[in-house]
Amino acid sequence: MKTNARALLSLLLLALATMFLASCGGSYGCRVTFGSSTCTPGNSGFGGGNGGGGGGGATAFAFAVDTSGTGTIDGYALNSGSGTFGPITDFVAPDTTIINNPGAGMVIAQQNGQQPFIYALFGPSSDELFGWSMSNSGTLTPLTNFPAPLSGFDPNASIPFNQYIMTTNPAGTLLFIANSFGDEIFVFQISNAGALTVIAGSPFSTPVNPGNLTTDGLGKYLYVTETSLNHTGAEVLGYSIGDGTNGTTLGALTQLSSSPFAFKMWQLQGDASGNFLVGTSGNSAAPGFSGVDDKNLYVFSIQQTATTTPAGTLTQVTGSPFATTNSPLNIAVQPPSSGGEFVYSFGIDDTGSAYNPIEGYLLATAGSQPGALTAIASFPTTGIGTGHWGQFDQSGANLFVYSSISNGATVVTQLGALSIGADGIPTEPTSPATLITPGYWVMTDPQ
Repeated sequence: MKTNARALLSLLLLALATMFLASCGGSYGCRVTFGSSTCTPGNSGFGGGNGGGGGGGATAFAFAVDTSGTGTIDGYALNSGSGTFGPITDFVAPDTTIINNPGAGMVIAQQNGQQPFIYALFGPSSDELFGWSMSNSGTLTPLTNFPAPLSGFDPNASIPFNQYIMTTNPAGTLLFIANSFGDEIFVFQISNAGALTVIAGSPFSTPVNPGNLTTDGLGKYLYVTETSLNHTGAEVLGYSIGDGTNGTTLGALTQLSSSPFAFKMWQLQGDASGNFLVGTSGNSAAPGFSGVDDKNLYVFSIQQTATTTPAGTLTQVTGSPFATTNSPLNIAVQPPSSGGEFVYSFGIDDTGSAYNPIEGYLLATAGSQPGALTAIASFPTTGIGTGHWGQFDQSGANLFVYSSISNGATVVTQLGALSIGADGIPTEPTSPATLITPGYWVMTDPQ
């Protein structure tokens, strides 16, 4: 979809945004509306969090856009030892000066065990990129020369879904941003001080509106899904990422000769081995979506080296798609740094009134059927919180799950922290942390 259709798509997306925001109390990414005053989807343990978290003993931190007041970033600490998950003690919220804007994306960049950098993008009114460094206690310090305007960023690219229009390579040295209605991808090199340098040739033009982004687990290829209506997948683009050797420019994108691929995916995520991508079409019968459930997860093998097939080419593995119990809207794959191979899916039931139970799968990386997904045995359907958007910390031991519930005038937005066992079984040892407002969020481990 190119320029001549962009204006129509923009109007349709804005109309969808208005519809979803009205039903979700102003929440981006929210879909579930409850008519009563009691909000208890699944077993989320709503209770306003379980106390604050001190910085020193934190297992992981979460940071979320706060649209109230002057517009800030709020911080939360998970302490597995004390069993608490709540606001960081004595946290000073950095001011973004962005009001009533949940953001367009947030991402963590972490290099070789260093303290992480956090980048947050805002649109449509500001089109600014903010950056902070994080201390071991969870303190955020603005990076030099931030906030920075993102020149040429199309203000209509702020879409009312939990899209991954920002991502980094696994090494945390490159930042990719999809300029959805500008038909291009910005690429920056991240210094060891968090500074961003524009990669030569950036922004790189795309033949379609770029949406969700992901790299393979080795950081050699970038895969891009096309922005589409109703959270529904469209074609997939593939690019090689220059590594600075053999005449390539570090971070430069070159479209694969076998791309675009005909697979209609909404979201893709790479596995730790670098050999597979796991995806969902995003099709759901829930109100406001495609109208048809797709109860499957898709797995693609990545051709890592050129043979008769070009390197980077995606091919569906034997047995794909793999049946799920419910229609998955979003997925979380254990990160490459964890070495894990578990996949979790999240979704909303067909009535749009509740979250489906989280589902868990083991991804086979070897054996007789590499790439196969197998449901994790004895996976709990109750006793853990539910939601529609999950992300891992770098260790892969903690899975954070986002939910936003409207019961009329009140919106309750929470993050649940699930502990992932060696067998892939999640438990929820703490009560969820209640966010001040809905918005984009990320999590990270201290170093």
